[in-house]
Amino acid sequence: MKKTTLMASLLLVLCGHALAEPLTFGWLESGQARRQKFEKHFLIGDTLQQFAVGKKLVTLPAGSWVISEVNTFAPDVTQVGSGDVDGATADAALDLQDPQSGDQIYLQTLISPPSNRIWLSSLSDSCRDASQAKDDVVVYQQQLDSKKTDRQSCVKVSGRKAVDKANGETQLVLTTSVMESRDGDYLEYFYTRTVALPAGQASDLASLDKPTRAFIASQMRWGVALKAEIARQMGW
Repeated sequence: MKKTTLMASLLLVLCGHALAEPLTFGWLESGQARRQKFEKHFLIGDTLQQFAVGKKLVTLPAGSWVISEVNTFAPDVTQVGSGDVDGATADAALDLQDPQSGDQIYLQTLISPPSNRIWLSSLSDSCRDASQAKDDVVVYQQQLDSKKTDRQSCVKVSGRKAVDKANGETQLVLTTSVMESRDGDYLEYFYTRTVALPAGQASDLASLDKPTRAFIASQMRWGVALKAEIARQMGW
């Protein structure tokens, strides 16, 4: 299955093209119009080096990042004060994959005009501390600068054991999650890398090999820099 996925991604690389132009919206464009514009701008098979939507600009890590999935949706959000639920906002997300490494990136953000009367209804995974992690997840490093629903600013690097169904080998799935938000506007980022884990080896930080520990540290630094840059771009 993994080989099939990589082969499909390689074909996407050959068929797609490098996307460089940023996506911008007119102030009066509706949420539905923005969703359609996003879906036409980001096409499966295109390669990205930067994710540029409105004021938000994310320079991706080194690699050949191929768009594997494009999604837009209109989630229900709670209005401040009234508690009313409003479904008029528009969000969008991209799944990216590097065919050579198999690493994956998921990006999600608000594309409708932000409003100070709208907030996110819950904390992102990035802002949930180790005590809230699932039993099979190890939180290696975390920085929680703000955990309020109207202001989330967090980075987390975590891992969980998994078994490769193709060969039965034990793996460690490492996930870097970043959340930067104010009121209902936000950018959320997930980076996933799978590494081999020798049979019987524990998944705590001290038991991991030096390259894996170095990768975790580098991801933490990158995540902290990313959320600071997004906050600067947005004037938060």
